[in-house]
Amino acid sequence: MTETTTDLTPAGINAAFSVPDSGDAPAAVYMIRGGWAVHHDAAATAPPQRGNTLRELWPKLPATYLSGVDATCSTDTQRVYFFKGATCVLYDIAANEPVGGSAPVAIRDKFPGLRNAAPDFTQGVDAGMAASDGTVYLFRGPQFVNYDLESDEVLELGTIEKDWANAGFPDSGVYGGVVAAFNHPATRNGHLVAPGGTHYVECDTDPDSHRVTSGALALRDRWPYRTFVSVLDAADGRLWVFDADSGQKIRQTQTGRESGGVVISPDGYRALATAKGDGGGEGSLALLDITAGTLQMVGAGVWPYRVAVLPDASAAYVTNPLDGTAHAIDLVTGAARPIAVGPRPDGIAAAPEGDRVYIGCDDDPAVAVVDTTTQTVIRRIGGNTTAGCMVLTPDGTVLGFGIHAVNMVAVAMTAGSGEPPVVPVGQSPEQLAASPDSGYLFVANRGHEVKVIDVSAVREVAPIRTPRDRTNAVAVSPDGEFVYATAERADSVHKLPASGGDPVAEFPLGATLGLDAYLAVAPAWG
Repeated sequence: MTETTTDLTPAGINAAFSVPDSGDAPAAVYMIRGGWAVHHDAAATAPPQRGNTLRELWPKLPATYLSGVDATCSTDTQRVYFFKGATCVLYDIAANEPVGGSAPVAIRDKFPGLRNAAPDFTQGVDAGMAASDGTVYLFRGPQFVNYDLESDEVLELGTIEKDWANAGFPDSGVYGGVVAAFNHPATRNGHLVAPGGTHYVECDTDPDSHRVTSGALALRDRWPYRTFVSVLDAADGRLWVFDADSGQKIRQTQTGRESGGVVISPDGYRALATAKGDGGGEGSLALLDITAGTLQMVGAGVWPYRVAVLPDASAAYVTNPLDGTAHAIDLVTGAARPIAVGPRPDGIAAAPEGDRVYIGCDDDPAVAVVDTTTQTVIRRIGGNTTAGCMVLTPDGTVLGFGIHAVNMVAVAMTAGSGEPPVVPVGQSPEQLAASPDSGYLFVANRGHEVKVIDVSAVREVAPIRTPRDRTNAVAVSPDGEFVYATAERADSVHKLPASGGDPVAEFPLGATLGLDAYLAVAPAWG
């Protein structure tokens, strides 16, 4: 068992601000995580309009701010304060330039009223936002101040727990401090982001009646993620991440060699890929923070191959074909626990409830069903065959797995038993994907097309013609409208209508893939 004391939990946002309608652009909310920011339409519940580095968005910020800031504070104009350490700078978002020079200014000089009334705030700020009357709130630890920018005086100093408390929401998660705050440009409503950067509470920003007005809410439910597509070269571990709509290249990096798959974690922050160890030693699960670019490697047994992640992102499971095991890896602590599952485990899929993981083996029956609470095999399904690449329909009822030796895909009911029906797919099934409505399976089969299987009818329907022969990877957009495909020796990924037809987009890699590649598509932060 591999153990580590490192906390692998990815942090959420650490700053946010809003700007009102400028006449040229609608009111917006920006959320910052390290050196990356996303731009949301304030009135829409929709993915961000764009995401970029701070350097690309606001290039005239001080150089030391471009890798990340501690806090931001909006005003009731297009001007926003950025804070780092004991310094700050006022930036005009519409003009995209600093106000009064680009050099950082001491907080004590920009906000002189803090010197005597709240001296701790001159050493740094955790968050800030505009109040409904044109003043601003600054937060530091459990304390806050209401500051008048015109008179340069502190109008109120207090604690969040005492002065913003609402007896109806005692467990809001923000009374001890906040990591970000922003107001809605058109209302008195505000948002206080709890430590961790993934949840928030609503609040009234009126200085005469400020208080928390909701329980804890998930940021991603109100401010959804963009959809990303990740591309992994199996041989050498090159990994690319693109915006699945615009084709913007978000990240390109190196993970590890001889991988069997890549997934985007359900929390939306990381791409996970397996990597074989050097010289026959222990392999790893690579955890790439997509927007931060940081890479962590966690021990995952001898040659970890395929990978799946539980829906709550608490654990990943990898198969280890050389020793007949799978490893359950805690994505908070990095602890890895081996599970005996059967000979040559290959494909793997996690149930939507997170209570089961399905692992294909060269066994009879072929698929081991693992209870994620006890980490034991509780039954087997799939008949007497070999289960390779695998996908589970989103409703959790049907498991598709490739049978390479006979160029077939089995369509097995997860509640069933006995030999499942099979569908010929022409050539070797390499990667499977399922439509969001659970009605279809898509098969990359080393041909000039993606095969499509009707799940209920258990038969092939019209395939999707691909631009390149030897297609070896496929993934499906969350809305089911598009498939993404690549091929042996390809130098791009094609986006095609799921109903068939010409590609609607091509994402250049800038390099040529090897013989094997893997795709994953999912909503992700950034």
